[in-house]
Amino acid sequence: MREFADATLRSLVFLTRFPGRYASFPAGYALGADAQAFPLAGLLAAIPAALVLLAADAAGLSPLVAATLSVAALVLTTGALHEDGLGDVADGLGGHHERERAIAIMKDSRVGTYGALALLLSVALRIGLLAQLVEADRGGAALALFAAAAVSRGAMAWLWSALPSADIGGLADRMGRPTAAIGLRALLLGDGIFLVLGALAFGILPALAGLALGGLVLLWFRGVIWRRLGGQSGDCLGAVQQLTEIAALLGLALGA
Repeated sequence: MREFADATLRSLVFLTRFPGRYASFPAGYALGADAQAFPLAGLLAAIPAALVLLAADAAGLSPLVAATLSVAALVLTTGALHEDGLGDVADGLGGHHERERAIAIMKDSRVGTYGALALLLSVALRIGLLAQLVEADRGGAALALFAAAAVSRGAMAWLWSALPSADIGGLADRMGRPTAAIGLRALLLGDGIFLVLGALAFGILPALAGLALGGLVLLWFRGVIWRRLGGQSGDCLGAVQQLTEIAALLGLALGA
């Protein structure tokens, strides 16, 4: 239990702006070994966003404003880590470039048209879906934030383990790719958390819908990057977190 708690704290350091002084990093540390704790790190990362959501709603602000502030809190907590990955992947794959050129574009810090549009749509969709959930049930919306944060980080870990590195020497490659068993445990843990919290928030059918949509998006994205890049990269992991989070929230919103 203590080991899993340590893995969660170490994962939180890499996935958020959580201060590293509270985590213990052994010699030769590899993040991939802790990937099974990604869903729990996601739960912790969602706490500020959930508190902001509830506080804004309690203060009488509209669901749209409350959702906007909540998504902003989530972006600040993670340091826009996953949004950066989504924008880079959209730029790299959007122009139908060959593998080497696509990877080079993804490493470029500049944001292109495809990246800007992907970020705009990601933020707009998350705000809109969360606002709809607040209208249905503000407590349920807060639980949905936790559920989506957990399942999307489980998807990250699974994708990392399921494909070889497309960017040898890149961040994800240097951090040590998780084993297939670790990736599967993370995926199942994230799915389980999502089902429980989603069902508590809006019922079992919306929770199943969110899980199904998230799974379809995860498999679709895996196929895309396998064909286009021959594997995954750190940017791909960030992108899949964003995509599966949106899909999971969409399933809940459809049912709610």
